[in-house]
Amino acid sequence: DGTVWGVNANGNIYRYTGDQESGHWKQINGGLTRISVGSRTNVWGVNSAGNIYRYTNNDANPWVQIPGGLTDIGAGADGTVWGVNANGNIYRYTGDQESGHWKQINGGLKSIAAGSRTTVWGTNAGGNIYHYTNNDASPWIQIPGGLTDIGAGADGTVWGVNAGGNIYRYTGDFPG
Repeated sequence: DGTVWGVNANGNIYRYTGDQESGHWKQINGGLTRISVGSRTNVWGVNSAGNIYRYTNNDANPWVQIPGGLTDIGAGADGTVWGVNANGNIYRYTGDQESGHWKQINGGLKSIAAGSRTTVWGTNAGGNIYHYTNNDASPWIQIPGGLTDIGAGADGTVWGVNAGGNIYRYTGDFPG
């Protein structure tokens, strides 16, 4: 829906307003190291301690903590949320309190991005790129290339950055 958020090196959180008078960016209370935006109503982040937060759209208390611990998070436009912890374990948010809110998915990643439930991508510590297949027996297929971070849109668009800071857009056939 065009929603853009960011965090700076100090952990300050900003939402893009496009308003030139206010400098284009509005600072939001809180502190995060990673943030992911699926839509204006699906904004998630993690802080340096690994705590997980979901945006509430309430200026007085903008974030609610979600149980668990992650180092990276990916939120999709359809409400899908995925995460990766410090050990590289991969999780999909279920929201089910009885099961601990998160379901572990086989594999190991360092960064993750979710455009939607069918558009989930990640990179591992070695820079390898993976796309989620939704197949329990073999949940990830490797895609040629090497990236250190990745982003995915609901429309299937995938962007990434390599160790040299070069930016790439995926132009291959959408993996099945």
